[in-house]
Amino acid sequence: MTFCCRHRLLAGLFLLAGAGIPFQPASAQGQKFFAYNSTTRTDFTGVFMAPAGTEDWGPNQALNDKDKSLDEGERLTLTGLSPGTFSVKLVDRSGRTCIVHGVDLTKEKSFEIRDEELSNCH
Repeated sequence: MTFCCRHRLLAGLFLLAGAGIPFQPASAQGQKFFAYNSTTRTDFTGVFMAPAGTEDWGPNQALNDKDKSLDEGERLTLTGLSPGTFSVKLVDRSGRTCIVHGVDLTKEKSFEIRDEELSNCH
């Protein structure tokens, strides 16, 4: 890349940063993550993600589904996430809340929700 082109590229990045638009490398753009409901009888109307060690819950990911819920045996597309480790807050149709800690999306692009992970719900 010539000096002229590098200079323009850097100038463009500074303009984006000055406008408050976050820069993501091409490898991080368009990544998709998925949650699989592998439970035998639990549907979720709330699926919230937070960076591990926080309670900074993001938007309800269940709203990404056509019927606004993550039903048993279904796959849900997760949006607005970058690779990382998360806690997942699940809310079932009766309003019962479960939190699953340590969901690692640094190497994997998906995770499963299983019946045995729902033992600490209230």
